[in-house]
Amino acid sequence: MKLFEKYAKLRHKSYVTSMVTNAVSGSMALENQHVPEPQVQAIVIALLREAELKGREFVKN
Repeated sequence: MKLFEKYAKLRHKSYVTSMVTNAVSGSMALENQHVPEPQVQAIVIALLREAELKGREFVKN
């Protein structure tokens, strides 16, 4: 069984964006490196766009 078959939510761009943004923001805060969440989210979105250009497909909402 492939990862995307087992965890279907990973095919949704909004879910991945939210999950990664929260994880990175939380990790940064634990290390006393406060970065504004919108800045982290912008970086995550840019990386997901780059992944789409390389062939990664997300479910169309």
